[in-house]
Amino acid sequence: MPKKFVSKKEQFTQEQKSKLPVLLGIIGIVLIVGVAFIALNSNDNEGDNNYFGSPVATSRSYVGELISMTTIAPTVENGQIKIPLEVVDTNNIVSFELENNENVLVPLMAYITPTGRLFAGSSMCEPCRGRTFSLAGETLVCDTCRTTYSIENHSFISGAPSCGSYPPVNLNPIVENGTIIIELEEVLNWRIRA
Repeated sequence: MPKKFVSKKEQFTQEQKSKLPVLLGIIGIVLIVGVAFIALNSNDNEGDNNYFGSPVATSRSYVGELISMTTIAPTVENGQIKIPLEVVDTNNIVSFELENNENVLVPLMAYITPTGRLFAGSSMCEPCRGRTFSLAGETLVCDTCRTTYSIENHSFISGAPSCGSYPPVNLNPIVENGTIIIELEEVLNWRIRA
């Protein structure tokens, strides 16, 4: 089929096709992508805030400090691990160990974040098998490989990428009447991921 040639006169006298539908389509797609991006990011931030729960102690600053773990002995009774909040609040970061249901010692820690929130969970940098951490400024540092995480949400900052992929696991503590309570079942079921 031969191409239809348009004369110069017809090029300027013919009515131009409207580009409005294409323009509206592009604007619509950009708006949908923008709204989806904002919605997903707002959910991520909520998760960060809920990961450690609400503040349970006064806010503090660890800037310029390196705080090592203090070893404690928690109470285990009625399927719960109990630690006085005051002990963690005073020492900033504590450690203890309990056996899981495979008779493997699970290293655990609890600490207060600069915003006063509580983390209680595993104390293992799983790829390097480091079992102790320190609070340094605004970071949580593995004492073995020096991998650093954000104190507030355990996001990887620097160090070994393999270790950064496995931050300490939150064991969902609750605080009642000045006592931190962790369900023993959480520790019994804990396994090394890497």
